Amino acid sequence: MLFANIPSYKLENVKFREFLQEYTGKVIPKEATLRNGYVEDCYKNTLEKIRNHVSNNKIWISIDETTDIEGCFVANVIIGVLLTDGPGEIFLLNTEELEKANHQTIFELFDKSMNLLWPQGVQHDGVLLFLSDAAPYMVKSGKEIQTLYSKLVHVTCIVHGFHRVAEEVRSYFNTVDQLISSVKKVFLKAPSRTRIFKNEVPDISIQPQPISTRWGI
Repeated sequence: MLFANIPSYKLENVKFREFLQEYTGKVIPKEATLRNGYVEDCYKNTLEKIRNHVSNNKIWISIDETTDIEGCFVANVIIGVLLTDGPGEIFLLNTEELEKANHQTIFELFDKSMNLLWPQGVQHDGVLLFLSDAAPYMVKSGKEIQTLYSKLVHVTCIVHGFHRVAEEVRSYFNTVDQLISSVKKVFLKAPSRTRIFKNEVPDISIQPQPISTRWGI
């Protein structure tokens, strides 16, 4: 289930349990049993596979932070192997909830993740590239990380830079911004108006949902 990206809590669904039992012929454990008896072993085995694959190769690392449905700061750490003859494999190395999103927590997460990858001793010269968005705290964390990882180059996402330029352009066109808002009010959560639009002009596809982030497209 875990390898198929099916959450373990799905086992509490009676219909799903009956389906598994019918077609596997096995007794399906409860979610708690799965978590307590199997998840940690799966985690350790997966982590060991990542370590063996990386071995002494050079790597790149990317960290991205987002906010979940409960308002918690969650950061994902992705690494990839750098090869001379083609792209290397990519792995999700670590996921952590942060107390807050700032340069210090990102720096600590970066270093902690490298210790997770190389528990016998971090290969500081083996980390060559750090990819992130261009948020000020990410830029600051990149500078701090480079004090420990001297060969590391920090590259920020160019798309994020384009979006910031688009936000600046948006501030000069208030009328167009109001138009986007008005169109959104007309069609959003209004299926009857959408149907009328399709009936009146069937050869014209319905417009994409008008949101402010489309300024960057």
